[in-house]
Amino acid sequence: MPSKKPKVKKTPSSSETVDREAVVRLAYELYVQRGYEPGHDVEDWLMAEQILAERETRSAPGKKTSAASRRPEDKLRRR
Repeated sequence: MPSKKPKVKKTPSSSETVDREAVVRLAYELYVQRGYEPGHDVEDWLMAEQILAERETRSAPGKKTSAASRRPEDKLRRR
């Protein structure tokens, strides 16, 4: 008798739930804010995904966020 594999529910990653074009635009904006400093493309991309995913989560109905939580874009502006 073949053994049954447990079903694993796949949760979408931030890159699957966020609009790619929005990530491109925001990653470029982060690059510009950094003063066009090269070498941070992956960091900017991941930060853009995180920011947009959190915005999407905050805008979802029934979701409440704490005012004390720090937004990733706030961290970037402090640099």
